[in-house]
Amino acid sequence: MSRTKTLWIREPYLSQILDGRKTVEVRVGYDNLRRLEPGDRLKLNDQHLVALRRITRYADFEELLAHEDPSTIAPDLPAGELLAALRELYPPEKEALGAIALEVIVPLPPGAARERRYQAILFDMGHTLVYFEPPEEVIVQTTLRAVGEERTTEEILAAVRLVWGDDYRDAATSTFPATPEYDHETSFRQTRRLLDRLGLGTEPDIVRAYSAAVEAAFSRPGVIRAFPEAAPVLAALREQGYRLGIVSNWSWNLRDRVPQAGLDGFFEIVWASAYAGCIKPHPGIFHQVLAQMSLAAGSALYVGDAYQYDVVGARNAGIDVALLDRKGTAGDPDCPVIRDLWGVFDLLH
Repeated sequence: MSRTKTLWIREPYLSQILDGRKTVEVRVGYDNLRRLEPGDRLKLNDQHLVALRRITRYADFEELLAHEDPSTIAPDLPAGELLAALRELYPPEKEALGAIALEVIVPLPPGAARERRYQAILFDMGHTLVYFEPPEEVIVQTTLRAVGEERTTEEILAAVRLVWGDDYRDAATSTFPATPEYDHETSFRQTRRLLDRLGLGTEPDIVRAYSAAVEAAFSRPGVIRAFPEAAPVLAALREQGYRLGIVSNWSWNLRDRVPQAGLDGFFEIVWASAYAGCIKPHPGIFHQVLAQMSLAAGSALYVGDAYQYDVVGARNAGIDVALLDRKGTAGDPDCPVIRDLWGVFDLLH
């Protein structure tokens, strides 16, 4: 749960923060500041609420300035004068406590909603908002071990890629019945093919028993986890008046998984491919969400972690999209790239 701390900022720095020119406040390592975490709130001069996007701790001001952009700390001060200015504020015994960089997100000012670029921010679910602990392939491996079968995670991942590759081959154009019965049948077929790829039995009783065991494993508390910044980012977006939604390739249980991950209450719509009758990159799943939210395609931004499905799918529907690349392995794709969900704020204006 996020906390709120009052922080006093003198002019002209307060105005620079509120104008969006100054995004990093520098302090020394007092205990009450060291306890802050990303997602906490700062109440500047006891009246201006901002979100803490990042807190980075350094040994001293020299180390801090070796890693931080001086223009984000003191926009109107020459970079070469910043170290002296910081040391004028904080004597050596204070600097010895360490230096702290606080990066903040400032809410839109009153009236800015009319000028904002987007009205809604839509998110993929798996590996964008949430991850799995243990990873999916380990859950499958553990389930197989429980019935006396041993497969490596590499073998499991290879089998999953083949099964899902078959299912997704015509995803951009194919449709299917949007019913829980069809979703159950699809899951049964996928599981049967997965077990077959792994060289295991595919009799109906075996498939059903395996499916029940995997479902139980994914339903355990703590297995589906929100990324640390997910809830603070969603809360900050809601505070700024953005409408939020989930658009995900997922089975019929998506609406159960959102509260399981602790993310219920943020979203106006939670829409799975199972409900849509089509799979990303098919544009239909996005068109359905836009229609239900009464949104034009140009007024929404979509965020997802898979170029082939998320970027291509959103573009097929005419929606702007950002690729979430947490590992820094995306190369140089032809779309905006963010390293975590806080990066959404860099794309909003």
